[in-house]
Amino acid sequence: MTTPKSPLLTDASTSLPGYVADEIGEELEPGYGSIAQEQSSAETNDDEFLVPPRQMYVILGCIFSLTFLASLDTTILSTIMTEIASDLNAIPYLSWIATSYLLASSIVQPLGKLSDIFGRRPMILGCITIFTIGCLQCATATTAWSFVIGRFLSGFASGLNTLGSITMSDLVPLRKRGVYQGLANLCYGTGSAFGTLGGQLAKKYGWRFVFWIQVPVGVSCFFLCLFNLKLPSVSTTTLTWKQKLKRVDVLGILSLAFTLFVFVVVTSFEWPSMSLLIAGCVVLFVSLGLFIYIENTAIDPIVPPELLKNRSILGSSLANWFGTMYLCCVTFYYPAYLTTVYGFDTGQVGNRLVPAIVVSSFASIGSGYYMKVTGKYRNFSIVVALLGLISILVLVLTTRPKPVATLLPDVLLMIMPIVPYCSYVSMLTTTLLSLIASVPQEHQSAVTSVQYAFRSTGSTLGTSLASLLFQWNLGHFLKTRLFQHAPENVSKEETLYIIDKALHSATYIHSAPEWAVATLVNGYNVGCWSTFLYALVASLFGFLSILAVREYKLHSTVSRK
Repeated sequence: MTTPKSPLLTDASTSLPGYVADEIGEELEPGYGSIAQEQSSAETNDDEFLVPPRQMYVILGCIFSLTFLASLDTTILSTIMTEIASDLNAIPYLSWIATSYLLASSIVQPLGKLSDIFGRRPMILGCITIFTIGCLQCATATTAWSFVIGRFLSGFASGLNTLGSITMSDLVPLRKRGVYQGLANLCYGTGSAFGTLGGQLAKKYGWRFVFWIQVPVGVSCFFLCLFNLKLPSVSTTTLTWKQKLKRVDVLGILSLAFTLFVFVVVTSFEWPSMSLLIAGCVVLFVSLGLFIYIENTAIDPIVPPELLKNRSILGSSLANWFGTMYLCCVTFYYPAYLTTVYGFDTGQVGNRLVPAIVVSSFASIGSGYYMKVTGKYRNFSIVVALLGLISILVLVLTTRPKPVATLLPDVLLMIMPIVPYCSYVSMLTTTLLSLIASVPQEHQSAVTSVQYAFRSTGSTLGTSLASLLFQWNLGHFLKTRLFQHAPENVSKEETLYIIDKALHSATYIHSAPEWAVATLVNGYNVGCWSTFLYALVASLFGFLSILAVREYKLHSTVSRK
């Protein structure tokens, strides 16, 4: 007798539509907000879309507004993060400011699975509410840690991307899914472009104003979704709250959160002794092992290990993981490079990032149309990943530290981040399609959550490691070189004071004593360049991961017939 093969491992992309909810002998309640597995004969047909076009466009409008909101908050910090950290005297905690948001982003990815239980709409409204509270907390923060808490709450905006993507997959056939994902990425790029204008607003009104203006945006999106996000209802029996809660992988969520928290702690602090660092690493590996064990034994795990046995899912997930790592380095440390080495203010930095964000948005739409016309994605994925690798190599070569900095033309500064951004968003579009197409339809929400989980943990791990490299290389360079260049009439105490000020405030380096400015600038160049080297390694592994992806059919109907 042969053991039947798990449907998760079947190399086919067709199956009955909807999430299989009768694993516990019950079905979901009517109108719970997720697309049903059992529609009436009038609803389940061979139509191109699941709902009439007019209704679908209203729903997609809500989804795109959520995408805009999430991207606005993500990007708005990158151009003003150095200014905020300097104002709150928190340069050593720069990684916490960035990773607190990314940590929350990683934790909320199980919302994709939870929305199959509690519904898409309630989870979306909950994310918007917590995000808005986080923006209010950031606007009123007076210490570094109060700001970090606000950024953590704001990180729930990342759940909007996951839930929006899953909802689109419910509504749109795979062959056109890339086009609509491209449109979503265009909204994401538009939000990011507006986010880069945060530098201009911060320059004129102060950085707190940047967070104040997000509060009414969050409230507006809440009411937009409350009154317009009407997803198809389901004629099914009702699950009790107790039965729903039994399906929630609480231990998996908690163990994932703890593992990510330990990693941030291990990588974000200068440990006083090697033994304490080793102890922290041991705790990290134990918590990671515990998370893997929990997911292997859970009834309905947030990250089903069985999914990752499919090489396309694993390859696509790792490509998202490594790709997000290298993009985090570019997003956070390329602006820092421009601020410190070139002396640009936040507004000037934002202006030089807008072209990359705008062009990359249209690149995503182009990727979607390519897949719509050809029905293929594998070779295209390999090409865009290779271009990303080459572009990071160019960034490394052109920004390498020199005793006397050679300033690049302004046009080149604008062009350099364009290809990494375009490669990344194109990779996101193609790998999302490869994930969804590689499993039966009832598991598309699960694999979408897997992709966003890898993307978010890649953000967390990438930012933490990049911050560790940046802080270590900057501190080591300044402590080694500044004493060598100090005039004889400058005491050791004065030099140590300059080093301490430079490590805590990037804005200080251009107002430091004249003899120290060049060394301080070169030190920040060394710190940023080390993160670009890390990005190069990550982009190489991302390219190798793409090679594992297989080609599957992209169906032209929602029912995949």
